[in-house]
Amino acid sequence: MVKLLLNFLAFLVENCQLLTSVAVMAGIFILLAKSIKKHPGIYYFIFAIPAILFILRAITGDALIGSSRTSVIGLVMREYVHAAGFSFPLLVIVMYMGALPAHNPYVKRLMMIRKELSVISGFPILIHSWVRIGSISGSIAFFAGTSADMAQHGHTGFGAVLSNSAYLLGILMVILFTVLWVTSFDAIHRRLGAVKWKKIQRWSYVLYAMLFLHSILIHVGGLLGGGGHGRGGGNMALAHTVAITSVCLVFISYLILRLRKKKKG
Repeated sequence: MVKLLLNFLAFLVENCQLLTSVAVMAGIFILLAKSIKKHPGIYYFIFAIPAILFILRAITGDALIGSSRTSVIGLVMREYVHAAGFSFPLLVIVMYMGALPAHNPYVKRLMMIRKELSVISGFPILIHSWVRIGSISGSIAFFAGTSADMAQHGHTGFGAVLSNSAYLLGILMVILFTVLWVTSFDAIHRRLGAVKWKKIQRWSYVLYAMLFLHSILIHVGGLLGGGGHGRGGGNMALAHTVAITSVCLVFISYLILRLRKKKKG
């Protein structure tokens, strides 16, 4: 029984990174909620360190910066690039806060730091976006080029159309997220005023919808042989299938909870 449970946990960690990361990070933030609320600047700095090192490495070309595979900072920097490690789970946690029962003590602790988590999420999201946009020329060439260009920059076929469409959609997502992220900082919030700030933040629902579409297009495209992103190795068909299932589970459950809460309210 214990071995079966351990094998199941190993499967979750290896193949269901999104769900595993959401659960682990939610637990950590619940425990640290009071500390984060009291010292937000310290946590902003901690989460900014991998992003700063990544940017320095990109500017200086020094491959040694954070490159150690055995160091914690090197691991975190690599996870900043992959959405399932930090950025996607953070967005999911922030998203779910508005759909879960406000009277729940754990939800209360998270709601207490929702603004801070929105700011924290920006550091891994912007690094992930930087990396993806850096290769966006391939998606542009896919749609604008000849058949030879299409074969060079992405696989041909319907799967490639979906995957490359997702990368182009990512440009709009980055623009929208950046606006939402910048306005989450207290100084900007105060200058905008409560009414204007709230109107801007309502665009987060559009971002959530785009995030769902972006994720589905990438993984369905990858499943159909159109590339998509992945870490390589293993059964990629299984990885894409599990990712599609996880994303659908997250967003469908969110939609149900959100509609139920709106109906009660």
